[in-house]
Amino acid sequence: MKKTWLCMAALAIMAASCSSNKSDDAVIPETPKTGEWYLSEIIRRDVNNDGTVSSYKDSTVITYNPDKTFNSREEFKGAVPSYYGLYKVVYDQKNITKLTLQSGKTASAALVAEARNTNNQLVRYFEPGYADSRYDSLVYENNKIVRVVYIHEDKRNNAKWEYTWQNDNVVEEREFRANPTTLALELTGITKHTYSDAPNVSRPMAGYHLLRQSSPNVQQLSANEVNNSTLAKADGTVFAEYTYRRSLNDKKLPDTDTCWYRNVTANTPAQAITIYHYKYIDLNK
Repeated sequence: MKKTWLCMAALAIMAASCSSNKSDDAVIPETPKTGEWYLSEIIRRDVNNDGTVSSYKDSTVITYNPDKTFNSREEFKGAVPSYYGLYKVVYDQKNITKLTLQSGKTASAALVAEARNTNNQLVRYFEPGYADSRYDSLVYENNKIVRVVYIHEDKRNNAKWEYTWQNDNVVEEREFRANPTTLALELTGITKHTYSDAPNVSRPMAGYHLLRQSSPNVQQLSANEVNNSTLAKADGTVFAEYTYRRSLNDKKLPDTDTCWYRNVTANTPAQAITIYHYKYIDLNK
């Protein structure tokens, strides 16, 4: 899962902790400072082990509401022509309340995630039917998510993530998993990020990334695009590294990203694994 979302340039707490005592921190995440240009399509190609680029391409088409909030994400997979996925967000004013998925052009949309908000903050999200038994819950400090705790009816599946922010970017994530014997949450991994000056053009989709993925993608709320991510064990030993080499368009927005992966444990050279190309739409037109 880490490998998947770290290369998607274009990202749960104890219930009592995430409501009234943090009500003064109410915030609606800001969109990146990209003028009126918003991400409209992501074209993704894998890089083969021999360095050649796959002939298959995946496409993700993004739409927005009249108020410029994220509306939908339509996915196509080149290697699987029959695949179709359409994710749509449902709002109460500007607060995300539901995420639906239409799996197939002629299929009906199904509810895949729900959310609760307090004072304009997302404080809990969950699969339908599990609002009080299996959910991710969020805690904020200074209007930023600093902790997400995943609660499960089987306590062996409980988990927690802690986030360190520097300015408007997540620079460190610490992951904790339940010890299957003692059930205590123990540190299992540390991820660190560095950033470029380019704006994070996927930021308007941050709510989707949170509700959709099994591990919370709080990093998608960062203001800037990631340059480098290192994955380490609990003792700090780095075992993997992801680096992004990108070009910018004439508006200084990301044009093409290449994600490079290095197996630090095996001390192998970095190799390109995925290439992304971005298209934009002017929402003023």
